[in-house]
Amino acid sequence: MGLVCFCCPGMFRALSGMGGGGQVDPTAANNANTALYAALAVFCVVGGGLFNVAGPRLMLPAGCITYALYAWSFLYYNHTRDQTVIVVAGGILGVGGGMLWSVQGAVLTSYPPPERKGAYISMFWVIFSSGGVVGGLIPFSLNFHRAADSVNDATYIVFIVFMVAGNVRNRNSFSVFVFLHACPWQIKTLVLPI
Repeated sequence: MGLVCFCCPGMFRALSGMGGGGQVDPTAANNANTALYAALAVFCVVGGGLFNVAGPRLMLPAGCITYALYAWSFLYYNHTRDQTVIVVAGGILGVGGGMLWSVQGAVLTSYPPPERKGAYISMFWVIFSSGGVVGGLIPFSLNFHRAADSVNDATYIVFIVFMVAGNVRNRNSFSVFVFLHACPWQIKTLVLPI
């Protein structure tokens, strides 16, 4: 889960941290963020119910791919200056982000054994936050000697590659351990493939 969030929301944090998504005029990125956070607010609430119906096997890849779509919309905007695509992609990312974070919460609270939950959650946040750090190096290294006011296409392409890699990584089957408390002093473990 940490690697998925390193590649998707971690790189999103770096993309957002460029200010205006790396564009000279931040209006398009601001409008996309408005759509994103409006949809995210709704789908973080609805995400738990969706998780119960669809499960993590469907929700995680669906949520991950919306991050790559959002990064692609900035690449598209770099060539067309059409705000419509970037705002729609922001709204779609809000839906996907709500799904991804719902799965993340379920996985982080069910996977680790009770005595290791703190360590697992800390490890997750270190890996996830490292995505923003590594992602911040991408535009710096690719645009250091660039004279233009906006970032180059290669910056967005590298973000897209990372985000798609997060989706491919998560398609591998892994198991979630659900701890069933029969009584306070006994814990039974059930392995569920997702």
